[in-house]
Amino acid sequence: MERDDELMAVLLGEPPDTRDGASAARHAAAERDMDAVREQLRWIGDGLAREAAGREAAGPAGPVRRRRVRGWGLFALAASVVLALLGTGTMYVVAHGGVGEGGADALLTEEGLVACARAVVEGTVERVESAGGDRYRIVLEVERYYKPSSGDRRLSFSDQGEYVPAYYRTGARMLVLVSSLSGEGPVTYRAGDEPYAEGGKGAAGDDLEAGRLMVEEALPGARDVDCSAG
Repeated sequence: MERDDELMAVLLGEPPDTRDGASAARHAAAERDMDAVREQLRWIGDGLAREAAGREAAGPAGPVRRRRVRGWGLFALAASVVLALLGTGTMYVVAHGGVGEGGADALLTEEGLVACARAVVEGTVERVESAGGDRYRIVLEVERYYKPSSGDRRLSFSDQGEYVPAYYRTGARMLVLVSSLSGEGPVTYRAGDEPYAEGGKGAAGDDLEAGRLMVEEALPGARDVDCSAG
């Protein structure tokens, strides 16, 4: 296929065929697609590095959680990008609709993260209950609703891991994004934790403040993000 020829040229670092206007246009489009894939790979690498750093800082009492990395979504995206790089046909699936159109792919941006949350709230941990194995049910006394605009005084959600009881300690103040997507764990920002420096939010006093800034900046754009499960 002609478009695969231009994509292969981009992968090999070859210049466009300026004698053929249509070919040059396809070459430029392939370059844009590759830039998008490189950005996705960079985002995946940054996310996995943050997760590894969090585990190293955990110690025996459990992890120092800054932002929860969406692990399964990251690994699924990484697999799709690797397949794309192995075959030019798959590359076009990723670049022209396989990534970033809805569902878990929307989690690639902060706007998508907010769009895919069924609830974004700030409050205080009231209690943690065992739900069997290493799964737990957390009950949060809500002080502020970001999404939806209002709701019940208490919000319950689940999380998994042996560190959960220590992390969600009673009385801890935090901002929580509870995903509407199956298999996606909550994203949390806890008061008193060191903020993860990301863009301008690195100047935040603590992780909770960084979470507030992220959510407030992302809410307007989140309205335009498709988070359908299909």
